[in-house]
Amino acid sequence: MKRVVVFEGEKAAKRFELCRIAILGAGDAKGPRNRETIRREARLLDAFDAVSAADPKADEKDPDARVLKPEGGSVTISQEDHVLLATYLDTTPWMPRIARAVVDAQDWLSAAEKVEG
Repeated sequence: MKRVVVFEGEKAAKRFELCRIAILGAGDAKGPRNRETIRREARLLDAFDAVSAADPKADEKDPDARVLKPEGGSVTISQEDHVLLATYLDTTPWMPRIARAVVDAQDWLSAAEKVEG
């Protein structure tokens, strides 16, 4: 089973940003991770890179910063990678001021279409 994650509409850029922060932040904060988890993180980052570009506003402190391409896009990820991303969205220590955006991203990710493959 796979999931199709679609970035479109006015909330797409924020959803992309929160997912990427979750991958980078939650993964870094969870202590030791096994090889399979690291591979899942790499696959997720590769998928997100496919629908994004280098952030032109990034400084030398974050040369790997990315932003969603203006046209958005979609990525197909395995169910296991989807579960990891959902877990990271749930466990990242978000600030209360972005709680609404986080809940939106969590609900949106949960609703990602399931496809065979």
